[in-house]
Amino acid sequence: MEKEVVIIAPCFNEEDLVLSFLDLLEQELHDVGRIFRIIMVDDGSTDDTVKLLKNYTFKSPFLHLDPIVLMFNLGHQGAIYQGLLYAEKIKANTVIIMDSDGEDDPKAIPLLLQKSDADVVHVVRGKRSEKLSFRIAYSVYKQLFKVITGKRMNFGNYCLLNRRVLTAITQTSFVHFAAHLSKKKGKHEFVIFNRRKRLKGESKMSTTRLIHHAFKSFAEYAEELLMMFLKAFVALGVALVFLIFYVLYKKFFTDSAILGWTSTVSIGLFNGALISIGFFIIGNLLLNNAYQKSGTQKAIYRNISLKARTLPSKKQSA
Repeated sequence: MEKEVVIIAPCFNEEDLVLSFLDLLEQELHDVGRIFRIIMVDDGSTDDTVKLLKNYTFKSPFLHLDPIVLMFNLGHQGAIYQGLLYAEKIKANTVIIMDSDGEDDPKAIPLLLQKSDADVVHVVRGKRSEKLSFRIAYSVYKQLFKVITGKRMNFGNYCLLNRRVLTAITQTSFVHFAAHLSKKKGKHEFVIFNRRKRLKGESKMSTTRLIHHAFKSFAEYAEELLMMFLKAFVALGVALVFLIFYVLYKKFFTDSAILGWTSTVSIGLFNGALISIGFFIIGNLLLNNAYQKSGTQKAIYRNISLKARTLPSKKQSA
């Protein structure tokens, strides 16, 4: 039996489906031939999610539950980060991050493990059943992300990390996990897998939340966004200089009248260039300030396991 695999799954007010999710994991992972430690990160639930997690025990000897509870709600991305801090503390070598609503199919996990020699293995989203408005917004977002960053964002949080990447992430911070991962250097592999339907209820990722989530992904590429403003400043500046020379040429070297639109265009180009360089300077100041404050964040979780459970040894598992 090889070393254990840690699975991090954030949850918030999921009393209706959290046990179904754990049962699904047990059903799919019992015969994989690995030992799994499931870190359920409760993001400050106000229902009975914590109580259910505290009293749950896997029947399989190959799955072990580590439920941790955050002191207050951090949001999905913050919960993932706290789970990563916990995984780093227990010296995990292979970590899988997935959602706990059932949409991330655990059947993809054996495929991820087959590529565990990579630094990061992303699960590329295949077919998914969403409203038309959501699919359109998501398609626009992917195209916009590619224009700004030059990279494709066709994957989400569902992925596998090795120890090196885990340590690197916990030494910094992020606001958008998938976008942050896309910047990491190393060997990236991809597995295409269709999304499952949510185990119960409707998906919490609405079109509005998708838009908010998209803004966070662009924040991970703040430097690239600032460079776009710098390029815009240069382009507008060149156009303004060309227009000034055009006006001077018309005034002093020809008998033609200077067209009225030139002053309006000149003012527009000047204002555009001024705004672009202003965004670039202010953005750099804010980014530098953020870098100075960045670093390992504090863990705000507590483990709520009823008792320490001993994982089966290699000899027992053989």
